[in-house]
Amino acid sequence: MKRGPVSAGKGIVALLGGLVSIFLGLEISAPMILARLSHTEQRIGVEMKAAQKLQPAMADGRPTVLFVGNSLLLEGVQMDALHAGLAQQYEVRRFAVEQTHYLDWYFGVRKLLQEGSRPSIIVLALATDQLASHWTMGEAFAHRQMSARDFPLVVRETNLDRTTASSYVFAHWSRWLADKGFIRQCVMILTVPKFRDLAARIADHGPHVNDPRELMEAAQARLPQLAELSREYGVRIVLLIPPTLHEDQSSEIQQIGAKTGVPVWVLSPPGEFPREYFMDGFHLNGRGSGIFTARVSQQLRTMQNVQANCKDCDRKAMPSSASGNRMIPAVQVEQGSH
Repeated sequence: MKRGPVSAGKGIVALLGGLVSIFLGLEISAPMILARLSHTEQRIGVEMKAAQKLQPAMADGRPTVLFVGNSLLLEGVQMDALHAGLAQQYEVRRFAVEQTHYLDWYFGVRKLLQEGSRPSIIVLALATDQLASHWTMGEAFAHRQMSARDFPLVVRETNLDRTTASSYVFAHWSRWLADKGFIRQCVMILTVPKFRDLAARIADHGPHVNDPRELMEAAQARLPQLAELSREYGVRIVLLIPPTLHEDQSSEIQQIGAKTGVPVWVLSPPGEFPREYFMDGFHLNGRGSGIFTARVSQQLRTMQNVQANCKDCDRKAMPSSASGNRMIPAVQVEQGSH
């Protein structure tokens, strides 16, 4: 007995059903795939969950400090040493995502605070050109660091076109769309010999902001944004500028921070650390990060009368840099490590 031709309507329904099944399968499997392939994504997930739960103080009364940033934070601040050095005074946590810039973290911090996270102090670690950058992590940012209520503001701040804006909306709700780039990268690392080294040479995620005037204009626009966020949620926000080999206008940006109510910590003047303290001219190596971590620890110790829920952060006395306190000399730190 011959079967009649399948109607177009039934064929379309079957096709849509198949596509939905595939998408659901990808959506469910994406977290499991990443959990097996990427230790970096595992770390980010653990750190993000811990950051979301932070309150102004621990049960024993110690204020909480959350460090956020990118690979400059990961390589520049030794968290184990910082924990050990500040254990009596603070509970220190980190939430770091590689290749992120200012907009990733402005909206990322907003999302954390909107969801109820309330660390006593948030330390945002970024280079000055990253502070001025208009770049974000794209779909991964939209899923992890952008809240739905901030979407119109994201479109305005990043000048998104309609196509990219649509992809951000879908990625915000879809783990697969957000993670597909990471999964592809992990697969390439596993299957292509020395792909990681090749990608490091080819990939270009730099902000490409070198004009001093552009750096200053960005600081004048963005530090007030952080100050407003600080006032709105009663959380101290500090900008930490990592060491650099070259002039980065950090001193001028520090002055802007003092006027706007956002402390800017410049714990190593530009050019102070020699090239042998860096892995690649940008990220600190173990030697450089040990010295810088000691200075960060010292800076946090100088902060007096930190309240668990600051309601007027920009008006309270707070050291803006190590300039008002004796900075730990590099030689002293190295001698102390032997």
